[in-house]
Order: sequence, then C-alpha cells, then structure tokens
Amino acid sequence: MPDDQNQNPTPEGKTPDSSAETKNTVKEGSKPEEHMIPKSRFDEVNNKYKDIQKQLDALTAEKTQKDTELAEKERKAKEEQGKFEELYKGANDELDRYKAESKTTKTRIQQLEAVINGLLEVKLEAVPENFRDLIPAHLTPEQKLEWLSAAEKKGLFGTVSQKKDVPVGSQTNPAGGATTDLNQMSPGQLLRMAYGQK
Repeated sequence: MPDDQNQNPTPEGKTPDSSAETKNTVKEGSKPEEHMIPKSRFDEVNNKYKDIQKQLDALTAEKTQKDTELAEKERKAKEEQGKFEELYKGANDELDRYKAESKTTKTRIQQLEAVINGLLEVKLEAVPENFRDLIPAHLTPEQKLEWLSAAEKKGLFGTVSQKKDVPVGSQTNPAGGATTDLNQMSPGQLLRMAYGQK
C-alpha cells in the first residue's frame, strides 16, 4: 500500500514526488522542462515566415527601385529646368544687347538724317526755281540727294548754273574776234556778216 500513499495528494494539494533525487536534480541547476512544439507546426510557421520575408524583400526592392526612378526623374526635370533657365538667361542677355544696339542705331540714324536733310537743302537751293518741279516728290531724302547728284553730273542744271557772271559795263561780245574795218568791206560782205554767214 505504500503505492497508494504516493498517489494520494498531500494536504497542500500537490502530488508527492516518488523520489528525493528528482527534487535534488531540479534544484541543483537543470532547467525545468520546456514546452515542446511539434516539428510539423514549426516548419509550417517557419515557411510562412520565410514567404512573408520574401514578399517584404520584394516590396522593399520595388519601393527602392521606384524611389530611385522618381529621384532620377526629379533630377532630370531640375536639370532640364536648369537648361531652360540658362537658355532664358542667354536669350534675355541677347535681347538686352539688341536693345542697346537698337538705341544707339536709332540715335545714329537721327544724326545722319539731319545731315542728309541739310545736304539736300543746300543742293535744292542751287537748283533754279523753274527746275525744282522736275525733282520727284515721292523719293526719300537720301534718294532725292542721289537723284540731284546724278542730275548735276549729267548737266541737267548745268546750262543755267554754269553761266558766268558778267560785270556791268563790260564788253558783251565774245573776245577773240578780229576787228575788221567795215569801210574796206563790200556791200555783199556786210550783208553776209549781218546775217551770220561767213
């Protein structure tokens, strides 16, 4: 009956151990018994973990690739924007240069127009009044000046303008004609001389 005593609970509600050795070995440094997981369950959970880890790695790689592509696109956009800014600055500088050249050119044109108009007035004063209506009215001042120069070279106004001034009271007959004695001439010679025949 001693076996019955070992299986009966003690007043504290615990079943007594059959040997004192067991108690001593547990107390002296061995670990208490761990709860064991069956191998099939461990493999199932481990395989799920590995699958989820693969999915996570794939998603992380995809996100990294997309971030890299997005960063590259942003870099290219900024690069292009930089090129546009550079082109804009270049065009703006060129425009400023052309504006400055235009301003100096306009000033120079105004100065030259004043000189040309002055020369034209001098040439027009040299043209006799009765010939001024021959000058074309639809021409620009430069063209009028050219026309007047060409007309003067051809001698259009030369017959009147090249006439020599004769002092009052001087001889009007051409010089160089030999004076002949009219008393010694015959009446026929006198008539021919009067009518301009020689």
